[in-house]
Amino acid sequence: MAKPASPDSATEFVSLGWSALSWIEHYLVHGPGDIQGQRISVDDEFAAFVVRAYELRLDGSRRVRRAFLSRAKGRAKSEIAGFIECFEALGPCRFDHWAEPGEVSDWGYEYEPGEPVGKPLRYVEILNVATEEEQAGNTYDVVYYNLHPETCSPELLEDFGRLDVGLSRINLPNQRGSIEPVSSADSSKDGGKSTFIVSDETHLWKLKRLKSLHRTMARNLLKRKVASGWMLETSTMYGEGEGSVAEGTHAYALAVRSGRLRDNTLLFDHRQASASWDLADRKQRIKALREAYGPAAEWMDLDAIADSWDEPDASESEFRRYWLNQPVAMDAKPTSILPRWGSCAVTDRPLDGSPVVAIAVSFDRAWSAIVGSTVADGVLVVKVLRHGPGTSWVVAHMRTLARSGDVLIDEKGPAGSLVPALKAAGIGLHLVSPDEVCDAASLVLDRTEDGSLEHFAQPELDGAAEVAAWRTIADRRAFGRRVSGGDISALEAASLAALAADRELVGASFNIW
Repeated sequence: MAKPASPDSATEFVSLGWSALSWIEHYLVHGPGDIQGQRISVDDEFAAFVVRAYELRLDGSRRVRRAFLSRAKGRAKSEIAGFIECFEALGPCRFDHWAEPGEVSDWGYEYEPGEPVGKPLRYVEILNVATEEEQAGNTYDVVYYNLHPETCSPELLEDFGRLDVGLSRINLPNQRGSIEPVSSADSSKDGGKSTFIVSDETHLWKLKRLKSLHRTMARNLLKRKVASGWMLETSTMYGEGEGSVAEGTHAYALAVRSGRLRDNTLLFDHRQASASWDLADRKQRIKALREAYGPAAEWMDLDAIADSWDEPDASESEFRRYWLNQPVAMDAKPTSILPRWGSCAVTDRPLDGSPVVAIAVSFDRAWSAIVGSTVADGVLVVKVLRHGPGTSWVVAHMRTLARSGDVLIDEKGPAGSLVPALKAAGIGLHLVSPDEVCDAASLVLDRTEDGSLEHFAQPELDGAAEVAAWRTIADRRAFGRRVSGGDISALEAASLAALAADRELVGASFNIW
């Protein structure tokens, strides 16, 4: 991996990562375990991750705001996170200037001319967050071992002195800040101004409050522009359908990679074995493990892992998930909040009458939906008229509908931003109240339970019904776009349109079917 010669080209890759690796290998040692206290030599795969994580724009600002490191069980991802955390606390981790010819760091690293030179943060606030069950987590153990004066390297002790290291907090010298291990249930971090956060084992972050805390911490990173805070998530692959933070991050990364979303601040680094290996064949299991572990295959006991396949209580899905780092389907899928949704699908019902229309937008504004509903023989029928990425197309599409009557929209939700443009286009609106939002969700639940709602098994609507979760408004329930496992805009719009059709809330006549 060649270091840059200069930062002048618009296509030049510039990173503090090479000096970061040098700092880590000079000052840090392996944490608790069989090789604790031994010197570090970061393998090429993790070295490449560090270099990418510290990529800079040509003005010296950090590019990566959120990094995700996904590796198989035992790959030492928590250890590399701990090394980075130590560097963030004490090392020259933010840009200062471009290196002059012959420039050398305090610890002996020789910079290439034009290579970025870092400086330590003026004030540090580092959080190491794990699940309640793991408490401090493996990463903080590595940090504790490396910074404690009784176990740190002689070089670190000489250059940084005896640090104030405790089991619940590490205070940096000269009141420069602190490092804390915290439980992922600790809501006191909502107002923090973190410079670096490690979210450990995010495939375990499945509860609503954990996902909410993850979003809050990510927002907090934006509070200090100069500090350029960032988050590192470490995880083994998730159980599909559990709705964990890791699953959400993976889905987001795939959307970015496909071009559906744009985010050049995300670094998604995932390695898994190919699904093509025949795991019943022991030789192929070994090859699959070598593929999953990469450089770590040299020191992992692959024979023992391969033989665990034959144990009486072994599960193929667990073997694939933990040892091959493949996302796997859960043995038991979570129950939908609309358990009878699938039984309400039809293909041959005519769409008579004058349907009403509703608009909804997903929480992240990545998707919008326009849905119509009508009543036929006492049965509510809903159909997605259009579902597409973003919001820019919605007003133009609404102009193409031959219609009279108002369109339903939740002004207090993400779709509220469309209200001025819809009004300017002469489109009549019915701005639903919170009570009507709750009424709409209750109506869909009740009507699917008694079979008096029908839909057309459209993927966007079926997908929304599968991942939807409840949220609370006062003492009532509504569909929760923030807490659901994905985009539910089609379901939200369907519920509002169904409510209008059921109650005749708006006088409507649409020639759109």
